[in-house]
Amino acid sequence: MWSSRALKYIFRLGPEPISSSSFSAYSLSRITGGALIPSQHRSITSTAPLNGWMDSIKGVFTGNKNTPLEESNLPVEAFTLLRFADELKNARRLGKFKQYIVGRSSEATFSDAFEKQEAVIRYLGALDVTGENLQASQKQDAAKHCKCTITDVENTLAKFTWARQAHKKMAELKEGGKPLPKNMGELQKMMGSTPMDLARSNLAKSGQISRNALCPCGSKKRYKRCCGKD
Repeated sequence: MWSSRALKYIFRLGPEPISSSSFSAYSLSRITGGALIPSQHRSITSTAPLNGWMDSIKGVFTGNKNTPLEESNLPVEAFTLLRFADELKNARRLGKFKQYIVGRSSEATFSDAFEKQEAVIRYLGALDVTGENLQASQKQDAAKHCKCTITDVENTLAKFTWARQAHKKMAELKEGGKPLPKNMGELQKMMGSTPMDLARSNLAKSGQISRNALCPCGSKKRYKRCCGKD
């Protein structure tokens, strides 16, 4: 039940465009202290501008791509991982990413990045449609199955979780007759966080990131000197 700008914001990732030969900056073993995912598994992050391609998948929030924010009535329980994955698939199938390709990215690599994210979301959705009761071992299985890192899994899941939480808060505001956020700045202020904040928090709480590992925020600093700084 949001405007289409919401998805643009949620999937805004990474300081560098993805390339067909790009690999993860660190393997899962550097995050977990010895895990199963080899370092050749690619990172699936990509770059999109703030006002980027998320207009393509507005339907995940409203139930209808053409429904204005104030008229949308998608139930919170209908906001599931599988619905999220379906909207990504539809947008990718219809070729709606072209206008948002930036830098060294190509249509193929940009689409592939979101195909990988769709695969992660769909795998997790088969285990728990809400994403609220997933275990660390299930996330590691998703990373292995989708040939990515545990950081990629957490980042992708965090986008959905953040969006679902925001959707729920906006539904409560609407039910109470209170004004809704008018832009992404107001939405972020209402949430008090970003999807990346949530992903970093999840990694830290689960113990799946070493303090000596590179920070998942993309700063290229050690986690202990960046987001994990005391």
